[in-house]
Amino acid sequence: MTPIIGITSVMPVLAIMLLFGSVSRAWVNRADFHREAFCRVAIPALPMVVIGGIFYAQLEPKMIALMLGSVVLASIPIRRIAKLYEIKTSRSMLSGVGGVFGFLAGSSTGPGLLLVPFVLGYGLSRTSFVATLAAIAALTHIARAATFGSIGLIGQEILILGLISGSVTIPGNMLGKIILKKMTNHNHEILVDLMAFGGGVNFLYLALA
Repeated sequence: MTPIIGITSVMPVLAIMLLFGSVSRAWVNRADFHREAFCRVAIPALPMVVIGGIFYAQLEPKMIALMLGSVVLASIPIRRIAKLYEIKTSRSMLSGVGGVFGFLAGSSTGPGLLLVPFVLGYGLSRTSFVATLAAIAALTHIARAATFGSIGLIGQEILILGLISGSVTIPGNMLGKIILKKMTNHNHEILVDLMAFGGGVNFLYLALA
C-alpha cells in the first residue's frame, strides 16, 4: 500500500479500513464484552488519539516511516517480556497504559499489540479479551479517522480507498477465523510476530532509503 499512496496517507487509509474488521469482531463477540476494562482504556485513550493524530500530521514522511517501524518492532519484545512475567494489571495501570496506547494509536500503527498483555493481565477471559479489544480498536479508528478528516488528511480519494480496502477485509476476516481455529496459540504468536517484524523492517527501509 505504501508505494502506491505514499507514507503520509497510510494512517488515514488504515483508520477507515481497519474500522470494518474491528466493528464486525466487536459485534460478533458482543456477549463477552467487558465494560469496565473497555472504559479503563477508552476514556484516557480518546483525547490522546486526537493529540497523536495532530502530531502525526506535522511529521515529514521519513520521520513517519521511522516512527511506525520503531513502534511496530518495539511491540514484539515488549509483548513477549510482559507475557513472560505474567503481568497483573491494576485499574490505574490499565488506565495509564490506555493513555500511552491512545497517543501511539493516533500517530502510528501496531500499538494494539502493546495492550495485549495488560488487558489479559486484568483478568479477562480469551473471549472477553477479543470482544473488548475489538471495541477499543473500533473506537480508536473512529477517533483517528475523525481527527485526520478534521485536519485535511482524508480527502475523497483516501475515503474511497479506505472504504474499498475495508470491504475487502470482510471475507478475509471470515477466512482468517477458519484458519485461526486450526492454529495453536504458539503458531499464532509466531505468525503475528513475523508479520509485525516484516512490516516494521519495511517502514525502517522507507525511512532510511
